[in-house]
Amino acid sequence: MTAILGDVLWCLGLGCLLGACRDLTGLLLGEGPVRCFVWDVAAFAAAAVLLYGFCAGVSASGVARWYMAGAMLAGALAWNAAFRRPLHRAAGLCGRLLLWPFRTLHGRLLRPLLRRGRAALNRRRQKHLAKRTRKREEKRKKQLQKPSKILYN
Repeated sequence: MTAILGDVLWCLGLGCLLGACRDLTGLLLGEGPVRCFVWDVAAFAAAAVLLYGFCAGVSASGVARWYMAGAMLAGALAWNAAFRRPLHRAAGLCGRLLLWPFRTLHGRLLRPLLRRGRAALNRRRQKHLAKRTRKREEKRKKQLQKPSKILYN
């Protein structure tokens, strides 16, 4: 019974480690529908490798048992329930703190420059459109025949 309890505790720890690695992979490399599927498949393969590696090296019985897989799943779910939300909040806070100087720089220097550039571009477009309209009107006037040349039946 002591050997089984030891195996379960080992597998709980491995499951927590697996959940942490899966969560860290998602944080660092992104979470999208395809990426999430890839990370989940990789985590499933890693769970199989960890379970059989544990059974071959450390387990008292030397054989994979159902309770080991269950304990590993319970460890991964425990990581997800206990640490995932605080870890994501802390990562978001760190990201905001690291990006704060750049956002300030963007707001005070780059945004006014972008506004001026857009305004200059809009003025240039308006000037171009006015010139085109004026040319069309002149061209239209030039195409009309003189009233003296119009023949009536």
